[in-house]
Amino acid sequence: MKLLRLFGALVLSLSFLVEAADIDLIKRPAKPSKTYTVGILEPNMAIPHFVAQSYGFIDEAQNLGVKFIIYDAGEHKNIAKQVSQMEDLIASKVDVICIVPGTSVTAMAQIDQAIAAGIPVVNVNIMSDNQKVLGRIRSDDYEQGRLQAEFMVKALNGKGNVVMMNGVSGTSAFVNRSKGFLDYVAKYPDIKILSQQWTPNATDRGLKLMEDWSQAFVKIDGVYTGADRLAIGAAQVLKAQGKKPGEVIITTVDYNDDTERFVREGWISAAMAQSPVLMGRWGIRVALAALQKQPIPEKLFTPNFVMTKDNADTVDMTLIRQPKGWRPPI
Repeated sequence: MKLLRLFGALVLSLSFLVEAADIDLIKRPAKPSKTYTVGILEPNMAIPHFVAQSYGFIDEAQNLGVKFIIYDAGEHKNIAKQVSQMEDLIASKVDVICIVPGTSVTAMAQIDQAIAAGIPVVNVNIMSDNQKVLGRIRSDDYEQGRLQAEFMVKALNGKGNVVMMNGVSGTSAFVNRSKGFLDYVAKYPDIKILSQQWTPNATDRGLKLMEDWSQAFVKIDGVYTGADRLAIGAAQVLKAQGKKPGEVIITTVDYNDDTERFVREGWISAAMAQSPVLMGRWGIRVALAALQKQPIPEKLFTPNFVMTKDNADTVDMTLIRQPKGWRPPI
């Protein structure tokens, strides 16, 4: 166990040292002389990750004197609603749009319509299959899944039964995370994947799946989750069953307030902390670069951090969370 703790701290230290240099990859530009309006589309503000991201969008826009219109689709697969919101932004003749599509195929035609109308479209967080978008600002989701697998394999000494709560189907982040996990554990034949399920990222879904699997399988050693609402649901079930923290290894992505509590208590063994505030800030910066005809990198990865109970005090949380009490003006 001591060796495992040292490993977790080492992973975090290396991750931070390597990726800290990338925080200013897209530097804040000078305040533009012209007042622009940016349209922002978020898929699901019930998820804290997207609240933090919207803070990054809005705070950066305000710092640069950029007006904004922000919409929330209310759920990843509310495709019709997000399409309607995109059409509203086009009709409003905003200068540029930052879209976080609920799925990789959401609003494909509307992206074309915006570009045809002279409105650049910047893609943030969840990747669109439309090849005309700019920026593609995101975490390296495949690497998040791989890091979860690496942690899981070491924690289980290369042997154990694992279940997978993959997250939302058809959404690039969840697809790539699960692939990164599966590709890594495939090298360890004594790690058995008992079951995997695509499901909305919600605590009640994680709870229900964990209850079902606890009845279906005699022994579960590890739980992979594509995002932290699912991990919290799984942890609540294990806690109710009288398990001890860390008896079943749970890994996840995102690091919100309640996730941090479960990590510090040991119920969630490792959380891959994204940088959603930074994603939003970069979205606005890339939007201005697009309007001012400046070059934009083809791929923009924001930092990830491997969080455990042993290193929970070492990361700059202003990259990860909005200020306490802040809510988006939807």
